[in-house]
Amino acid sequence: TQEWQRFLTSLPRTLTRTQMDELEGQFHFNTAGNSEIRFLWLKLAIATRYEAAVPSLDQFLTSQGRRKFVVPLFTDLMAQGDWGRTIARRIYAKARPGYHPVTVSSADEIVLK
Repeated sequence: TQEWQRFLTSLPRTLTRTQMDELEGQFHFNTAGNSEIRFLWLKLAIATRYEAAVPSLDQFLTSQGRRKFVVPLFTDLMAQGDWGRTIARRIYAKARPGYHPVTVSSADEIVLK
């Protein structure tokens, strides 16, 4: 896990869609079973606006309520202008009812402001 984490965090946030497609095709990060690895992949996907990862992001955020994952992903989405805000608000509307109140409080500050 630590090697994958180092790999994903070392990648530039300027990868092209083709490069992201190649990474996904080779390593299948969108369906990674390890939440730490998938989280870092999704952060990279948000930074590069990689549309092919949006379904994975949706699934992750609606099935995973850990604040340590939810808050950074919504923060990154909201920082991506209209593209990210639209995705964040759509996913959050679905996911919010299943989140712990502490997570809701933190995420509300990010997504609903």
